[in-house]
Amino acid sequence: MTKLLDKAIEEVRKLPANRQDEAAEMLLFLAAQEKSDLRLSSDQEAEIKRRMEGEPHYLSDTEVRALFKRLGA
Repeated sequence: MTKLLDKAIEEVRKLPANRQDEAAEMLLFLAAQEKSDLRLSSDQEAEIKRRMEGEPHYLSDTEVRALFKRLGA
């Protein structure tokens, strides 16, 4: 265990039980992700970064209505 993780766990131990459980869930989720075979390719990562750096695109009310109409909602 690294010194930083050891220090973090020491601090989490000082929290109320429900907050300790939340921290534990986050660590377990992180560990499970590392075991997963699902990974983004470098192209997918680059595309996500490109899109996040650009201007956000929001649909107009008309476009949203058309989308719902196509989906049968």
